[in-house]
Amino acid sequence: MRKMARSNLSLKEKIELINVSEENNLSVRALAERFKIGKTQAALVIKNKEEIRTKWMSGSNVESKRSFMKIDGKKVDEMCLDWFNKARSQNIPISGPIIQEKAREIARKLGIKDFVASNGWLQKWRSRHNITFKYICGESAAVDMQDVQQFLDKLPSFLIGYSPRDVYNADETGLFFRALPNKTLALKNEVCRGGKLSKERLTVLLCANMAGEKEKPLVIGKAARPRAFASIDLKKLPVNWQSNKKAWMTREVMTQWLKEIDKKMELENRKVLLFLDNAASHPRDISLKNVKILFLPSNTTSVCQPLDQGIIQNFKIHYRNSQVKNILVSIETGSPKKNINVLEAIHFIKEAWTNVQPQTIKNCFQKAGFDKNRNLAPEFDPEDDLPLSTLASIFELSKALGECTHSNPDDFVQIDNNAWTESSDFELDVIIDETIETIDDNSTDNESTTEERNEIFSNETALTAVSNLKRFCSDDLIAFGLLQNLESHLQNNFLLKKQKNLSQSTITQFFKQ
Repeated sequence: MRKMARSNLSLKEKIELINVSEENNLSVRALAERFKIGKTQAALVIKNKEEIRTKWMSGSNVESKRSFMKIDGKKVDEMCLDWFNKARSQNIPISGPIIQEKAREIARKLGIKDFVASNGWLQKWRSRHNITFKYICGESAAVDMQDVQQFLDKLPSFLIGYSPRDVYNADETGLFFRALPNKTLALKNEVCRGGKLSKERLTVLLCANMAGEKEKPLVIGKAARPRAFASIDLKKLPVNWQSNKKAWMTREVMTQWLKEIDKKMELENRKVLLFLDNAASHPRDISLKNVKILFLPSNTTSVCQPLDQGIIQNFKIHYRNSQVKNILVSIETGSPKKNINVLEAIHFIKEAWTNVQPQTIKNCFQKAGFDKNRNLAPEFDPEDDLPLSTLASIFELSKALGECTHSNPDDFVQIDNNAWTESSDFELDVIIDETIETIDDNSTDNESTTEERNEIFSNETALTAVSNLKRFCSDDLIAFGLLQNLESHLQNNFLLKKQKNLSQSTITQFFKQ
């Protein structure tokens, strides 16, 4: 009997075998005959399908077949790839000799002897990870449409088995939370890494799924407890709050956030897919139960990342609306103008994220190529449902009052496009000078010292103010209802404090006796 010629399947062919197996429920024998391989190889592919899918999603060469690398070699290979991705995330050109030298350095640190990063090793390393010459020597971060198309071709296989509400995208954005319209020209093109500008910046992580549902924003500031948070339980904030000296996303902060999302999905008994970009702060070695992370190809996020297709833009326009309205109302009512503090900014962030409509999110996922079965509205523009017209009309009023003399709404929205969200120090020769600021992570934010404080010092005064507001809003049912809830909340707090004071008084008297 003539034996069947057997060959090793490429990564692409293994994925095809897995998909055929799941779609048609074929036996191992039938799969072996169809793909002209032995039953043992077919069985191994089915057994290791999760590992194969992970490799497929990582962007590895789809034509690769076997890997004969030893464990030590794999360590060098993986660490070198991680370093390379960090470099490319900062748009820094990397040459072949630099990669080889970095590989030798990694091997020395790992205590691996006799490792030679030869030209042959470099060629195989590039082939394994599908890294073309343009990425190694490229001088810019221009989008490569070939890589975009390759990702879009793979995307349907990534989404198999996941409903729209289980497909997520998350991304960070810098936010100059105190910036006023007249500062636009001074800040618009300034790259904010640290120093004075970072005091005006927050990093905001947004996360949403294909169904238009949103997760609570993660906000990173400079101080663990800013002055505005003095008497606040951080767990009750409308956002997740984190801090470090630069208000940057770090691997530690991202890891903690991912674990919390994973725990939430486990409680909801959901398996989800999370798309992230190749930022240096996004961990690749994290183990999660219910969240599978897929990394977008380098230099394709402006096309392939849903949040970059209009979701972040939408969020920022809502935030800027709140800012400008806050300024104008203070002028019209004769109140002293002041910089907003971090607590006010957080509530603006929460309100802005709430105002991003589910349909906008769905449309942006589709624009990124995630849902080809739905039809977009004719000539859809992600800015169609944004309040740009509202912002424009507010700007006209602001200019009339002399509060805005230079900028336009579009410039104001894009004022913080160059605000960095993470450190660029990843052991290259180029190291950012971070000695400008030495504020301790647990310090209290030194918010504007010129800010005038107009505090209400007693519950009685606060309750009287709310009562007066209720009379003023007696013909506005929505406002009256909100004020009624506020009054009830203040009354409860007032009674709780009274009870606490009475209890403490009794205990004090007891010990005196």
